[in-house]
Amino acid sequence: MESTTTESYWTLRLMCGNAVGMAAFVFAFLIAEEIGIALAAGVLVGVIGYVASSAVVEYATAERS
Repeated sequence: MESTTTESYWTLRLMCGNAVGMAAFVFAFLIAEEIGIALAAGVLVGVIGYVASSAVVEYATAERS
């Protein structure tokens, strides 16, 4: 079973990806005014945001001296 700390960072990564994906969806919808393009942009950028959020987790887990 995973620890609570590991689970909370998994949640942090999902929240980062979700926030970036939602912002990309809205931005793409305002520009293209087509739902299909906005959905594709939101999913693509959301996945990139999830992967890139490893930097956020690394910063959160870094020991402070």
